[in-house]
Amino acid sequence: MEEQKQSSGMPVSGLDSGRFRKLKIFIQTTNGLFSGYTLCQQQQRLLDALNKGGFSGKLQPTSDFLTLVEAEVVSSLGEPRRMDIAFIRKSNILFVGEGQSESAAAPSAAYPIRRKKPVQAAISLAQTTLTGNMHSEMWEELQDALNRSDQFIPVTDVIFNPALQGGLEHADFVAVNKDHIIYVGK
Repeated sequence: MEEQKQSSGMPVSGLDSGRFRKLKIFIQTTNGLFSGYTLCQQQQRLLDALNKGGFSGKLQPTSDFLTLVEAEVVSSLGEPRRMDIAFIRKSNILFVGEGQSESAAAPSAAYPIRRKKPVQAAISLAQTTLTGNMHSEMWEELQDALNRSDQFIPVTDVIFNPALQGGLEHADFVAVNKDHIIYVGK
């Protein structure tokens, strides 16, 4: 196993780049906007790390918290703050967006591609509205996609209204925490 160092100099213990990858993400919480990297297995999607569990900086499985390394937080209360590592309680996450990863994307062969239909939707949360495409099975309706057992639901081609802190207005992919949805309309 090779050990990689984060820019802060803090090692991510035993990070095997053949098995794990650092994925650039941003996280909107009830308290502010976080950005940094989370750890996923090479063939694990961000959505699966959120719904089924990810890994800590010491590569221990996590389920209630999402690990963020090389973290920066901009809260509504003050100046940006940097942290080597932060553990964010998933129940406080409104949504998570995916950025560019440092290593190759998860191989597509890991997940069989099933044809799904995009459903344009407006998702209202307490602080913002997300407009984008939810994806449902060909036979499903919007309500079926919302009633799945997963906590986080995928939305693509997202527009934020109002823009997020820092001026971010659009994201290609966002996983939304269903517990924070006020309503969904189309």
